[in-house]
Amino acid sequence: LWPRTTIATAAIEFAGGGRDVMRASRKSEIMADAAHAILTRSAGTFSGNFCIDDSILFESGVRDFDVYRNDPAVPLQPDIFVPADSVLPPGVAATMTAMPRILT
Repeated sequence: LWPRTTIATAAIEFAGGGRDVMRASRKSEIMADAAHAILTRSAGTFSGNFCIDDSILFESGVRDFDVYRNDPAVPLQPDIFVPADSVLPPGVAATMTAMPRILT
């Protein structure tokens, strides 16, 4: 399970960009809800998968992702480890800044 955006944690606030990044992050509840969605599935049919938090929640019926935003007026900050070609759930793309590029 991996977050599509930065998650508002102390590490993000103090080492990842301060208040501006915190405002552009989602609340940690999205990860808890996504973990619950995974753990309540049958291990016999759903095991060994790589999941993105909002994608797994969308598959589980969640349609309102604004409840997870710290500041709905600020575009979300994408996590740098999510592939740029990862499919976004409907409505999420409009809330995000451009995907960052990882230098290789």
